[in-house]
Amino acid sequence: MDTSTEQSAGTGSSGRQIRRRKQWSVQEKLQIVRETLQSGNSVPIIARRHGVNANQIFTWRREYRRGKLLERGAESAGERKAPALLPVQIHVPMKAAPQEARAASASPARPDRVEVEYPSGTRLRI
Repeated sequence: MDTSTEQSAGTGSSGRQIRRRKQWSVQEKLQIVRETLQSGNSVPIIARRHGVNANQIFTWRREYRRGKLLERGAESAGERKAPALLPVQIHVPMKAAPQEARAASASPARPDRVEVEYPSGTRLRI
C-alpha cells in the first residue's frame, strides 16, 4: 500500500540527486498513528520501520486526537459532525410566586448576567 509520493527533483550542481520530502497520504498517516496507539508499541520503533521521524508521528497523533486527521469522505460518513444547536424555550411566568418574588428582589437582574435555576435548586450564573 504505497500511495505516497517521493519524487526526485533531478540532480544538483554537484551531480548528487536531490530528493523532495515524502508526501504521506492520510490513509498512511492513520495506519501509522493507529499502530502507535496499540498497547505496548513504541513510537520510535514504528517510526524507523516506516521511515518517518518520530516527532512527525507525534504531530500526527495530536492531529488525530483533535479530529483533524480524517480520511477523505469521513465527514460525509458522519465520523465528524458539526456542533449542533439545541432548541431553547423561555418560559416567563405571568405572576411570580411569593418565594420567587423575594428571590428576584434579593438579586436584581443585570443585563450582563444570565441566571439559570435547575429543578434541584442549583443556580448557574453566567
